[in-house]
Amino acid sequence: MTVPDVLAEVVKDEVFFDESGGGITISGGEPLMQASFVESLLAACRSRRIRTVLETCGFADPDLVGRITENVDLFLYDLKLMDRERHQHFTGVRNDLILQNLRMLAERRRAVIVRVPIIPGVNDDDANLDALSGFLSPLGLRDIDLLPYHRIGSDKYHRLRLPYQMEGVDPPSTEQMETIAAHLRGRGFRVRIGG
Repeated sequence: MTVPDVLAEVVKDEVFFDESGGGITISGGEPLMQASFVESLLAACRSRRIRTVLETCGFADPDLVGRITENVDLFLYDLKLMDRERHQHFTGVRNDLILQNLRMLAERRRAVIVRVPIIPGVNDDDANLDALSGFLSPLGLRDIDLLPYHRIGSDKYHRLRLPYQMEGVDPPSTEQMETIAAHLRGRGFRVRIGG
């Protein structure tokens, strides 16, 4: 689809956006992998005064992130691990670019909700949570959504005959999620479970 094709679909709901204060959320995969399309769509929405939300992991060219900031009303920013080597091990890339872009958004005072997928045995330890709060606090980023790990994607891996790397990892319990939320709330964050 082209940007005008997508915009034509979006404006069909414009009356609802006007009433609710809603708009569009661009997500993926990683939407910034289609940088020029996303940049053009965001600009087109801005020209129509349609509210925009971008869900991203932040692994993108900082120049692109800088260019789109004024056309995004809210960033839903995934942050998985603070330790760069552990991040590399579990995601395949280091987190330097991700942290750099998040720092830039905070410096530009953009609205950001940090979303942390909680994966038992991967990023639910106190060291990661303390590093996370230590990074976010000086940036003034206070809103965190904790997303409990789930196995929804495992069936797709099996159907495609691909190895599912998270086999044997159980979703966190409600009690574990509440403990993590309390840990972060105790450091001054506004925390929601889910999001």
